[in-house]
Amino acid sequence: MEKVLRENNIKETAKEIIDEVKLIKKEEATLIVLSGDLGAGKTTLVQQIAKYLGVKEKIISPTFVIMKIYKTKDKIFKKLIHIDAYRLNKSSELMTLGWEKIMQEKNALVLVEWPENVPECVEVHTCKIQIIHLDNTTRNLKVCYN
Repeated sequence: MEKVLRENNIKETAKEIIDEVKLIKKEEATLIVLSGDLGAGKTTLVQQIAKYLGVKEKIISPTFVIMKIYKTKDKIFKKLIHIDAYRLNKSSELMTLGWEKIMQEKNALVLVEWPENVPECVEVHTCKIQIIHLDNTTRNLKVCYN
């Protein structure tokens, strides 16, 4: 699916993505990887996904802490794990943060920004989103579901 994302339809896009990944039956955490240049809108999309799942906390990019975990109000995804791999140089760095244990959490939705920095960890993903910045209010989203 390819979708043009404008500021006025980001909530709808977040809902569509989550509703689609909920249809994919998994025996482990559900993984969404988000790629795009700095300022493309990865964290903004994560914020809208979190809001749709009922996260009450303010979502900011975990660039410096690498990972933030939030409780949701959702019946399927009880936990949202937001990872920003921008400062990581290789997959082993994410492994030391307990990646294998994270991925065993069946009721977790894991969102990884900058997946190209940890390729071995995200080889098998549920949803890959490429965000291309078109102008100040418009993004092009390429969404691929596994």
